[in-house]
Amino acid sequence: MKNKKWFAVKTLYVTRAIGKAKTKAAFAELLEERVVLFQAANANAAVKAAEKDAKEYSQYTYQNFDGQAVRTEYLNACDVFELYETLESGVELFASTEVLTKKASKNDLIARRLGKLETNSSIKMRKRFMSKELSAYL
Repeated sequence: MKNKKWFAVKTLYVTRAIGKAKTKAAFAELLEERVVLFQAANANAAVKAAEKDAKEYSQYTYQNFDGQAVRTEYLNACDVFELYETLESGVELFASTEVLTKKASKNDLIARRLGKLETNSSIKMRKRFMSKELSAYL
């Protein structure tokens, strides 16, 4: 792959359980961001490859423990980061910045980027997005 560079591309998805559940449960959807490496001639080519990958990634549908179909939707949103260093342990794969227009606490900033610590009830909600085939491992 001569003259190709490495790019890390972040893509966003939402996963939903669809259909009537066997048990009553609170509303929940799963927001996912993936960072995938691509080798390409330029950033536009990397984004094109990432969008193809994202569409393939989001085609799979499976059944959850509650009998619902679980589907992932690609949100048609991605961010690309060119890697200027040789790939090895400790190399930065992705970086992103945001202009803050209001003062925020450290905890708010962490929650904004990494999410809040999950409660026992939100951990239970995650089960809704697991394949029923995983039940043998729980």
